[in-house]
Amino acid sequence: MNLNNLYNFKNPIRHFIDIESLWFPTDDSSFEINKLSWTGPFSFRIKKQDDKYRTLKIPNILNFLASYRHFKELENFNNIQEMDPIHKRLSANILTGDFVSGEYDRQLQRDFERLCIYDYLLKVDIKEYYGRIYTHYLDYQGCVEQYLTNMNRGATNGLIMGNYISLYFAELNLKHISRDIERYMERDGLNCEFSYFSDDFYFFCNKRDVEQVIEIFDMVLEKYGLERNEFEKEIWTYETFNNYNLVERYWKRIIVYCLQKFDEQINYNQLYFINQIIYRMSNLKDSKHKKVLINNFFKTKYFQELNLGKYKINNYDYHQLCFLFKYSPEVLLYCIDRFNDMPGFNKQKVHRFFEKRYIESLRVRFNDEQLYFYYALKILDFDDILNETKDLVLDSKNQILISYYLKDGIFEETEIEKLKEQEGEEYWFQNYHLILFSDELRSNLEGSISKYLIPKEANKEIQKQSYIDFYKENISSSNKIIRDIIDVNDEIKDYLALKAEEITVAFEPLD
Repeated sequence: MNLNNLYNFKNPIRHFIDIESLWFPTDDSSFEINKLSWTGPFSFRIKKQDDKYRTLKIPNILNFLASYRHFKELENFNNIQEMDPIHKRLSANILTGDFVSGEYDRQLQRDFERLCIYDYLLKVDIKEYYGRIYTHYLDYQGCVEQYLTNMNRGATNGLIMGNYISLYFAELNLKHISRDIERYMERDGLNCEFSYFSDDFYFFCNKRDVEQVIEIFDMVLEKYGLERNEFEKEIWTYETFNNYNLVERYWKRIIVYCLQKFDEQINYNQLYFINQIIYRMSNLKDSKHKKVLINNFFKTKYFQELNLGKYKINNYDYHQLCFLFKYSPEVLLYCIDRFNDMPGFNKQKVHRFFEKRYIESLRVRFNDEQLYFYYALKILDFDDILNETKDLVLDSKNQILISYYLKDGIFEETEIEKLKEQEGEEYWFQNYHLILFSDELRSNLEGSISKYLIPKEANKEIQKQSYIDFYKENISSSNKIIRDIIDVNDEIKDYLALKAEEITVAFEPLD
């Protein structure tokens, strides 16, 4: 079982964190609930759209492992789709730490088939779903609720977002909601079909039934202490839905176009795909879809196996590439190493871009994008930019990035002293690395652990000792929680190879 993908599921930050390299107790008794306490997760902001963000809550590692050991044998733990195979739209792949490739396309095909039968697709969602799940409702097969609440300061109202265990229980709760919706629709003889992806529900119904569908949805949610997001109601017809969902067709067309243009006999082929991506983006109205187009193209087996030695890079390619990097910084994970190794790529032509955009990312505080730019700067050997941004990183509240600066030895004594002032449990991730990379703090290891890493609610000696033993063993062994960048690069390559195994791109020309 890949613990890293369970600890951080779906979000690309999982490539940077490695908990499998840590030491853990081998005896089951060490994970008994009475030996652990409430713990506080640390926050990590990820960008959604425009200036909106979602806050992941990364749990204490020892508590997370205890939860995993307790819940891993639950029914369908490794196969969420089987909870509700008729209505559930997602299939999780723990091996890749992502949703299964091709599942979106299969569901989209079914959506179009249903829109031929019904008048509308009504799309609605649950307001602040994870934050409003009442854990007392999650009693299942004798599971102990405290393993969940111990990862969230003892809170019973809400699940922390970002890890697979929370996803599992959120989907388990949705299965019950789904069955209640189905029961009410059968009772009322309502001609409607529905499916759901996390907290987004897709109802296929006729025009006259829209209000009744909404009424049933609201009634069922109220039973679970939830409510509909009144600002996220969408109604689609076949035509409007078809015009909206162009992403997959676009990146396949780009590949076909580039294959037709490529000449194996020459070494100065044009990088046609860059211009093609920008051209296709202009026909997409949704910024999320534009990012999906960019990211999915560079994730493809076609690009990852492309012989860039057969291509030349023109001056205009640099600013077009930078535009794509700016629009979706995540794409840097999938391509910056390939361009850096490309013959003829002049990385000094993008130096100013990375300097300015990295500084801007540190100011707007989307933690995920800061990490993507940091990754690119390390691949490109732009250490001068890293050295110039110490103060901004210190103020970023990005504990993963701060940990990398500690590992790289970028912070000077004044920055280290400021970090030492942040003693609260909410800083446990960066404080682990603060101790790890500080000779002074490691010289009094148990005292440093007690000051910076023991959970606030660990009041009993048996609880304190559990955390002291865990942290002491790992810091003494110089075990980092963050991966070296070269290992991040290898991890991303492995991920892309696994994704390529999941789906084969069809290269036939498309209409």
